[in-house]
Amino acid sequence: MRAKPARFSVVADDADKSVRAPIYEMLEILDHIRRDVKELDRRAVVALVYTAFGLTSIFYLKDKESVARFLEGTDLEWFGGLIAYSPENNLPGLAWWVAVVTVFYFVGPLLIIRFAWNADPRDFGLKPRIEPGFWKLLAACIGIMLPLVYLMSLTSGFSAKYPFLQIFSGEPYIGRTLLVWELIYFVQFFGLEFFFRGFLVHSLKRSLGLYSIFVMTVPYCMIHFGKPPAETLAAIGAGIFLGWVSYRNGSIWLGLVLHCTVAFSMDIFALYAKGLV
Repeated sequence: MRAKPARFSVVADDADKSVRAPIYEMLEILDHIRRDVKELDRRAVVALVYTAFGLTSIFYLKDKESVARFLEGTDLEWFGGLIAYSPENNLPGLAWWVAVVTVFYFVGPLLIIRFAWNADPRDFGLKPRIEPGFWKLLAACIGIMLPLVYLMSLTSGFSAKYPFLQIFSGEPYIGRTLLVWELIYFVQFFGLEFFFRGFLVHSLKRSLGLYSIFVMTVPYCMIHFGKPPAETLAAIGAGIFLGWVSYRNGSIWLGLVLHCTVAFSMDIFALYAKGLV
């Protein structure tokens, strides 16, 4: 009679072990996660996660037709119609796109820098001073890029894509509408340069060093998908070069000037190739 409780006790101990073993394994996994997370550069993690979130948000919110459908039946239905179906030109839709990218390229990172990291935005590419030698580099780059842009403007894929501005009312392209568009376009380039060459490069350089330039170049190249193949491939080299300029100079301004100069010339050359100027 005394042997039965002993056998029951052995069975109970085995059952208890079978319950405790998964718990111990889970606790061990959680401890591994805790140790791994502790070793991470949290600034780099925040920058990379925000990059994924920001680019995803831009991809979906820039869809003007989707925004218009979402606003149907609301007090803002007129706004959806304006940005998606403006009868005179597509400037309202382009302005919406620039507003979206400015929020996620500039406002979001700036809030993270100032309030999450309590850091100085000037340390993320907004340093006002430019080293003298970089001006010569800028002049050389413009001298090389403009002839290449002109040659690209002669291709059908290029002229079909640029300029983004489309005028439906018969208004001449050289005029106030084009000027407004170019100014808005430049705002977009400021946000883009700050996000990729400022926020991303300088957030990652503490943990990755020069590799931060190449990490930044991957998403920068990917935002060019859908553009002419030559431009997308050129974005790889441009991303690396402009990332290096910001990394060494501590400033995005030279990259911004170069980017705006090239973009403006692309629009003018494309209009010329179409016989619109």
